[in-house]
Amino acid sequence: MPVSIDQPEFLHEVWALFGVGCLILLGRFVVRLRAVGIKGLQGDDFFSMLVWIFYAMDASTVHLIYFLGTNVEAGVAAEKGPLSDKDIRDYELGSKLQLIAWYSYTALLWSLKGTMLCFFSRLTIGTWHNTFVKTASWLCALAYIAVFLTITFGCFPTHDNWQVLPDPGAKCTFKLQNFIVTTVLNVMTDGMIFCIPLPLLWTLQVPLKKKLVIGLLLSSGAFVIAAAIIRVVLTTSANPSSVSINSWGVRETIVGILTVNIPILRPIASREFWSRKTSKLPSSHGGAGASHGTGTKPSNITGSYELASSIDKGNRFGRKRQDSDSNGSQESIIGNMKTGGGSDPNAVTVQTTYQVSSDQEVGGDSWHHGRGGLTQTSVLGGKAPKL
Repeated sequence: MPVSIDQPEFLHEVWALFGVGCLILLGRFVVRLRAVGIKGLQGDDFFSMLVWIFYAMDASTVHLIYFLGTNVEAGVAAEKGPLSDKDIRDYELGSKLQLIAWYSYTALLWSLKGTMLCFFSRLTIGTWHNTFVKTASWLCALAYIAVFLTITFGCFPTHDNWQVLPDPGAKCTFKLQNFIVTTVLNVMTDGMIFCIPLPLLWTLQVPLKKKLVIGLLLSSGAFVIAAAIIRVVLTTSANPSSVSINSWGVRETIVGILTVNIPILRPIASREFWSRKTSKLPSSHGGAGASHGTGTKPSNITGSYELASSIDKGNRFGRKRQDSDSNGSQESIIGNMKTGGGSDPNAVTVQTTYQVSSDQEVGGDSWHHGRGGLTQTSVLGGKAPKL
């Protein structure tokens, strides 16, 4: 069985980075489930699941390709001597896996974009920024279709992707067209996503130091852009091999996974997150599950929900954010109730078992999506009468 290049440290790096990536993704889901519960998971959580699947697929195919080789190495090996039938079968199988790796690698990158776009979509609901997010989402979808078609038809007929003898040519072995199209569209779409949080920072009502920290977290796409550019430059300038092609791809993906999930992992560093007294935490990313209180004091976890609350206050159009699409923090929910106006401000209706407290009379749409207000009261069980 041919080995593409004798670099066992390459496999050590692949699986070490894979372990780090899995820990990051696991930490993300721990935070989200702790914050909103399984019923409160949103679109960005779905994309994160896809990231995990494609990440595992990518690492597995890269591992096998290392031992099998591809038609990139087959051309060099054929110059040194005739290839056996077994060598040809191995190179063909490795080349097929390399094609699968291209699909999983690009799908992983665009799933990361989907994670960020779903995140920003919730942060900007009810503001003019949301139109920009929706436009960016459509452009990212079109960009992925272009990348998918390039991988599929860049080398045609399809079986030339794994042809060993005769040599099918560079566009079916090294596949430079895949690098160019993927990198250009990847950088362009990342740059577009990178611009989304910049205007939102102007509406933040926080000290400058904290504003800079939040801006760094939300604008982490700059690191992904840098990793993508470094990958294509170093890969195309090195001697063609499956190791050189895949090594920088593995490093680029771990950078993307880390930077995209940093805002979600921030609550882990807070004491409130690990407190057993807090059964539901404000969502650091959004979700309806966090809107159901349990009678404990609202946790002071300064995650990305803090940004959404400030955006509500600075919304120049005065449009009310809907509680079903809010960031899920208790601060946002109370703020939304204050903005509405109800026809019966003295009515109190509690439909399920919650402990609810409020210091002032409010009206409008309640957090149970009903009409009525909430006066200073405490409900510990059963149903309260309508006053």
